[in-house]
Amino acid sequence: MKKLIAIFFAAAIIAASALPVFSAGLNSSEQSVLSNMRTPANMKGNSVYVPASYVNQAESYFNTIDMTADQASKINGIIGQGRSFLEGTGKSGVRELSSSEKQTLLGYASAAAGVLKMSAAAGSDTNKVKIISKSGDTIVDDSTNVIKATGAESSVVPAVILAVTGGLFLLSGTALVLSKKKLSYEKIEK
Repeated sequence: MKKLIAIFFAAAIIAASALPVFSAGLNSSEQSVLSNMRTPANMKGNSVYVPASYVNQAESYFNTIDMTADQASKINGIIGQGRSFLEGTGKSGVRELSSSEKQTLLGYASAAAGVLKMSAAAGSDTNKVKIISKSGDTIVDDSTNVIKATGAESSVVPAVILAVTGGLFLLSGTALVLSKKKLSYEKIEK
């Protein structure tokens, strides 16, 4: 019984660790930019974050490129300047910014996107930003609020986990049956 429990826990640990293997496509430079994007600006006592949908879309895009340390350093510097700008406005949120302040903020987004040869444009209400690749593909869009899966296709990951777990249970069941048969053969021989 102890062997069966140990085998079960080993299978569960392997199955649980299979998911991170598939989403490990970000290098340290890309991770540093995402971490910086998740750092809030302190606007008049309020923590103001980049919308999670933007960060998720950026992460999906970063899984398709290989950002260099130099690019990440430049982007992180620009993000820091944008954060400092927001904190220095004396406003409590982005919606309170004047049109010219929003244009300045868009300039920071444009400069950061430009490091990767992309451009930034404001949405219709100037509170949302769209990032467009040099080929014209939309990378970050204010109308997309769905969390995108990273790494392997999201429909493949559950199937792989199920297959790995099923295979491990099959192997553990076979090992249990064989160990029982070995014990019974030993008893017959004696």
